[in-house]
Amino acid sequence: MKIVDKTVQVAGKITDKLLGYIISFVGAIGYLKLFYSNNIGKADWAGKKAGFSLSFDCDYTKDIKSLPALLNILSRYSISASFACVGKLIEKYPQEHLEIIKAGHEILNHTYTHPNNEELNLSQKFNELNSTQKKIEIEKCHKICVDLLGYSPIGFRTPHFGSFHTKDIYEILNSLGYKYSSSVSAVKTLSSGLPFIVNGVTELPVSNCPEHPLAIFDSWHSLARGNGKHKGGGVFYNLFKQLIDIGISTNSYINIYFDPQDVVGNNDFKLMLEYLDSNRKDINIVNYKKLLQRQNAR
Repeated sequence: MKIVDKTVQVAGKITDKLLGYIISFVGAIGYLKLFYSNNIGKADWAGKKAGFSLSFDCDYTKDIKSLPALLNILSRYSISASFACVGKLIEKYPQEHLEIIKAGHEILNHTYTHPNNEELNLSQKFNELNSTQKKIEIEKCHKICVDLLGYSPIGFRTPHFGSFHTKDIYEILNSLGYKYSSSVSAVKTLSSGLPFIVNGVTELPVSNCPEHPLAIFDSWHSLARGNGKHKGGGVFYNLFKQLIDIGISTNSYINIYFDPQDVVGNNDFKLMLEYLDSNRKDINIVNYKKLLQRQNAR
């Protein structure tokens, strides 16, 4: 896979209004197929047709309590995932986070307090912090990972994605020696969802919902927000399958994140893992750190 080796502008260039107009004209699935079609023949996924990464955001106590069951499920399918973890919760539950590393997964820095989190820090919003405050949030989480887990993250995820992700993040991450971020919506990029580089930091865009392309395809959108957009009847699984199929047909990168508390015990989630497993001949399933390692080795 060739990572785009120049800065790609994201927020502000492709607006929700413009995307909404295009989607209303070609339909949601039609839009995603059109969006990803630009990648056909451009990406090499270690000899396979598509790249795929699975990640989880561990930013509530319920997520941490769900980790043992989740790690057990992932081990059955030999999938190495990426876990975005919060410093305050690592302090409180170091052993549970150590189990992530022991199981062969990686940890991303998800800040120390996860600003705008009702359990940890409701009084602040990450995008409203100045650059110094943002850097402190990232540094404090990093120090806890090193001190309590013996682990040095090289990747970062902005709390809440979207408008909470700001351009100064890349300069901050670069100054701290971080190699990548996974914090922006794929359809807001000009790289057709492929990884791209900003200020020496690789951004790994997160994939969107096949039925609601302006939204991230995550478990909060699908299962938890309101009454859940895609609950019941296998809808959650079928949308995932559509997204994977589009990735395979267009040589694209599909990057999914879920919340552990939402998917442990969810039958659709197990069906998703089974579908991935059955398509390994076509999908390069790799976590973020290994994706960058393979690219750098080329």
